[in-house]
Amino acid sequence: MKFIADRMLGKLAKLLRILGFDTLYSNRIDFKELLRVAREKGRIILTKNTLIKKKVGKHRFLFINDNDPKKQLKEIITNLSLEIEPDKIFTRCLLCNNKLKEIQREDAGGKVPDYIFESHRDFSFCDKCERIFWKGTHHKHMLTVLKECFPCGSHHRYVTTQAQSGKGT
Repeated sequence: MKFIADRMLGKLAKLLRILGFDTLYSNRIDFKELLRVAREKGRIILTKNTLIKKKVGKHRFLFINDNDPKKQLKEIITNLSLEIEPDKIFTRCLLCNNKLKEIQREDAGGKVPDYIFESHRDFSFCDKCERIFWKGTHHKHMLTVLKECFPCGSHHRYVTTQAQSGKGT
């Protein structure tokens, strides 16, 4: 399932990307462009804008009610009955949405701070924005956020436990 989020949903777009969902977002996109891209690319519009809600017509969209990004994520997962696939978590660039590629540790040398290179083994690369990612403190923080979204007892509990064990990240 592919999404395009309006300019009010940047944090939600980032959470969806963390889970591996193809989610376009720009804080500069206007309604006409949002609708055009959604139609051309077969994307579901995610919006908090009541005016957009009235104008999308027959195109698929989901109006997001909550203001909290974690609750927004739960809303989408529930309303669209989305399955979270552990092997897709942390596979998209959080900035540009491009799919990340695993790279050899040696290829990260000189491109990340020395202490990061010395303390990490696994690196991913975005060939669109040329950023390198690793499982550092931001990764741990995002896992904590996911746990808050899907607490123990939730049918999505397996997401964070498998992601923590190194699968799907």
